[in-house]
Amino acid sequence: MIPGKSVLFFICLILAISTWGTETKKTATVVQPAEIPAPHPLNTYPRLASGDTCTVGHHVNLSYYIQNWVTGGELYKSYQDPGLSCPNAYPFSVEEVLIVLHIHQPCILNVSVDVESVDLTQPSCPFPGELLSISQSYAYQVPDSNLYLLSVPLDSAVTINEPYFVGFYLDYLDILTKVDLVTDNIPVLCTGYNIWDDQLGYVDVTNNDYFNFPGRMVLYSAGTAGGGAAEPEPAITLLAPGGNTLVPGDVIVWGAEISGSSIIDYVIFDYRGAGGWTQIGYDYDASRPVRNGVDPSGSGTGFSLTWNYADLIEGTYWLKATVFDTLNRSDSDSLPVLVDPTPPELTFDGTPFLGPICPQHLLAVTSDDENITQIKFENKTAAMNYQPGVATFSQSVFGADGANFCGPVAGAIGIKYWYDRGYSYCMSEGTTVLPLDTVVERLAAVMLTRENGGTYDEQFYLGLNQYILAHGNELRLGIHRRPDYRQFRALFQEQELCVILALSGIPGLYLVAAGVSGTGDAADQYDIAISDPISGQLLSTFVRNSGDGAQVYYNNSWHDLDMIFTLKGYALSVTRDLIGIDNDGGDGWSREWDGDLMQDSLYFVVATATDATGNTGTRTTLVRYDCVLENGDYNGDGLVNLGDALYLIEFIFKGGEPPSGGAGRADANCDTFIDISDVLYVIKFIYGTAPQPCY
Repeated sequence: MIPGKSVLFFICLILAISTWGTETKKTATVVQPAEIPAPHPLNTYPRLASGDTCTVGHHVNLSYYIQNWVTGGELYKSYQDPGLSCPNAYPFSVEEVLIVLHIHQPCILNVSVDVESVDLTQPSCPFPGELLSISQSYAYQVPDSNLYLLSVPLDSAVTINEPYFVGFYLDYLDILTKVDLVTDNIPVLCTGYNIWDDQLGYVDVTNNDYFNFPGRMVLYSAGTAGGGAAEPEPAITLLAPGGNTLVPGDVIVWGAEISGSSIIDYVIFDYRGAGGWTQIGYDYDASRPVRNGVDPSGSGTGFSLTWNYADLIEGTYWLKATVFDTLNRSDSDSLPVLVDPTPPELTFDGTPFLGPICPQHLLAVTSDDENITQIKFENKTAAMNYQPGVATFSQSVFGADGANFCGPVAGAIGIKYWYDRGYSYCMSEGTTVLPLDTVVERLAAVMLTRENGGTYDEQFYLGLNQYILAHGNELRLGIHRRPDYRQFRALFQEQELCVILALSGIPGLYLVAAGVSGTGDAADQYDIAISDPISGQLLSTFVRNSGDGAQVYYNNSWHDLDMIFTLKGYALSVTRDLIGIDNDGGDGWSREWDGDLMQDSLYFVVATATDATGNTGTRTTLVRYDCVLENGDYNGDGLVNLGDALYLIEFIFKGGEPPSGGAGRADANCDTFIDISDVLYVIKFIYGTAPQPCY
């Protein structure tokens, strides 16, 4: 962009060159349609929120098309007085310029806008004066013939205390492109000007030697009365991913705007490796749920985008979020992350979640990571009924405000969970132990719950983290979007974390996980217990997988589990038993498991991968030890017949489900290979010509 007055000089120079030796006279035909429709918006930039702005323009209607006047390479000016249309107008911050044009065919229009002071050399006739602000050039793609409202932002909003002129510059038009100006039906002198020849200078479009417009041009501006002084500067912080962490293949980049401004426009996310910043994308949609235990949550994910970095090389990168408000003020936050386009993410092969297994079960995992050097397999006994002891507390004790307090109450229950396990700082100030209701009030203040009539996820995370930092920093806060039941149970039971569930729907609310039990019912619903901030009670309910995540049954309906927040004690260490380590993936990553296990018991199996660069990835599944299956009974129906041979064929050759009890049972002849010979062996056994399969 060319700065300041040099732009005006540059425009005039172009005008002079383009009109040198040509006829300066313009001709026009006035067309008065019976009815001019509402124009279609045409933006290359997000429009200002209407509730935050005041429109300044003195036309009263759309009455005329001015045809055969616009030739391109020319500048239009319109007088603006915010005091006539905006209450408490000054100081006024001018942020964008708008014009209505009738365009006859698809084309590209290159335009820019500016703001100038008013020259009152002739007090009765305002004239364009000193250049105050100018925009870069924007290319507007016009899709078809229609009436359009073009909205063009200034690069920098300008705050003034008196009337001003706005300018609209239209670059040279293709010879086939036809554009009509639009006017109202009230001509007013000294309010609209046009320059297409620097020697001729500005002409008043309602009083000139070529053609007098029958009304005022529909060229106007918008901005913020009071100069936007009531709105704070924007501020943003990156919430996810965490700094200096290894991020998965498709990571959600999540930023929170924390200034409280009501004129936030959009957020840009960027990343940077060895070179400059590269844009990930824009997010214009700040909508996100607010959870208060009473009202519908609403939807959205706040300012967030998916970052797919599959084409990058492994290494450390910086992430940046930059927020802009409608005054074009901005703020940024950045942090480093570790990127591995093929991270050591694992999938269990042949060990289904909650599936039955038998001794000598083959634990096998696969990964897209090309440089894994080791897989460690561990197990941990899982109680069939797990209830670690979670406090109950009702938000109703907070009187009229209590209806909004499920977020602070859930956070306080999580604080109490770790206080009961020896993390005393989180409920202490000096030598004073804080009562639970005081913790709730402190959290409500930092989560902005009263101000928002509930709690947003961003404020829940920021407020809880702020409270933890101010009280000894003994806990670690984590985020998991749209988890399924396997992830929930692994976080809650295997990793022994305090888990807070963020539910959408009617109502939207926060709950604290208090227990899990069993292995699911015939409808694939799993029993859980929750500490409910609304009733203040421990409730039994269900979780089920649905779509790309899970749902929780609450208040007679299913609610999407949008997010899990986890709280972990800083010194927490989970005890597991080693199954074995595989240091050579040449024949696949696997380990036979033949431990001293108990019938009808549950076990978590944890596989941890380490790659050549030291990155690690973990996958957890939950299995049931069940060895009542007869050798050769692969479909689990209690019989050994041709159905089992067919089941084995489906598994070995068609990618079907593994045998009941685990994939290792398919090695019927115990030659360490799973192939056609095992199918033949089973068939021989069925017809009495071979011993019983060895597994």
